[in-house]
Amino acid sequence: MSITSGAAAVTDRPTPSLGQIDTPLPLGSRLVCALVAIAAFGIYWYSSFILEEREGTTHFAADTWFYTELAEGNVFNRITENSNLARIFRFHPTTVVVAAGWMKLFGFLTPWIEPLYLLKALFAAVGAVGVWAAMLAFAALVPHRYVALWGAIYASSLGVWYFSSIEESKIVTATLSALYIATYLRLRKRWAVRSAVLLTAILLFACLNEIVAGFLVIIPVVDTLVQRGWDLRHGWWIVWHGLAGPIALAILEGIGWGWAGAAGTHAEGANHFSMLIWYLSKNYFNAESLYAFAVRWFFFNIAAPETHADHWADPSINYGGDFQPVLAKYFSSPISASLVILFGVILVATVLPRHRIESGDKQAGILLAFLAYTLLRGMFFFIFNSKECLLFSSSVTLAHLLMIGIPFTASILPAKRILLLIFAGLLFGTNGAFIIGDDGLLVPDWR
Repeated sequence: MSITSGAAAVTDRPTPSLGQIDTPLPLGSRLVCALVAIAAFGIYWYSSFILEEREGTTHFAADTWFYTELAEGNVFNRITENSNLARIFRFHPTTVVVAAGWMKLFGFLTPWIEPLYLLKALFAAVGAVGVWAAMLAFAALVPHRYVALWGAIYASSLGVWYFSSIEESKIVTATLSALYIATYLRLRKRWAVRSAVLLTAILLFACLNEIVAGFLVIIPVVDTLVQRGWDLRHGWWIVWHGLAGPIALAILEGIGWGWAGAAGTHAEGANHFSMLIWYLSKNYFNAESLYAFAVRWFFFNIAAPETHADHWADPSINYGGDFQPVLAKYFSSPISASLVILFGVILVATVLPRHRIESGDKQAGILLAFLAYTLLRGMFFFIFNSKECLLFSSSVTLAHLLMIGIPFTASILPAKRILLLIFAGLLFGTNGAFIIGDDGLLVPDWR
């Protein structure tokens, strides 16, 4: 069966337009989106200096000290001798290869920029690419006048901002997830073999960076099921597409055998299966743990509830702490309290009658697909490692915002752009206060 038969999965029932959705972004809008992404890069990189100065790079169980080794260069010759490098290479080779290439390409700048901060620039750049991808995704589903605003909101969300400002693999997965969603939305409107191959390549690299990125496949699966029902003839391409996950797992396990090093002596780092068993043996499940997971996954990932996250911090194991899982913390600051109130208004607007009810109804497939993705990924990490779920939540940020943004922009609420602009400003202020920390704004030292 030809893979091109999958075209009918999207072309028979095309995604309906909402305003300017079916037209390309005009030049002016593209320039504004480019400025948003460039600004995001500058803010992320500057934030990396601030976080380093205030020793705030290990919150939420981030393993930054592993990735700091990448700044020293000569990565592949040191893997078998360095347990930190061996561990991140066997589970996150995409990040390691990209970082090694980045340091090689821009190594000539080290006389002026310290290697560690040159490495941090990579993760800031990856985060900025994710911001651009998020705006491409929004451009496929909401009118153009809202795209840059939602891009600014995505860029200012806590998970994306924080993990773009430290050396960690999580922003690489989040950006690849955003690229996957943006590419699928393009494929959804006009199926083509080239786009399907690109989508599969993105999925493969995402799985090589984090094997559970394979959950992204649920997006085309659910969307196609809602649009066409069980139709293997037209959805066969998804089966081939989904093989990227098993192929990536085979490659990762092969890396584990060939580059085991010291990382392979502990059950947590031996292989994916032993890691799963190790974390499951340490986990516990009750109503309290479910609540703590939910508030982190759905709320703290977007906005910081406090200006500090040093609860349960333990420097002896490089653990910088986390937020207390209490939603009431948002009302300890007038900025975050205003943000919560405005967020409530936005949520109410998403369920109001729409100007174009039929458009919202026909987008049910993609909305349910995003919901299925975040629930599937969320259920896995609740079972796997619920205490550290903020580490993995930035990969669902775009899905969360799209689920809100699509119905909100179609609602009858007046002055929606003004509300989004205010929301973006409050979000930037709330999360910026956390990035700066309780000690106030620090002047970073480039050397």
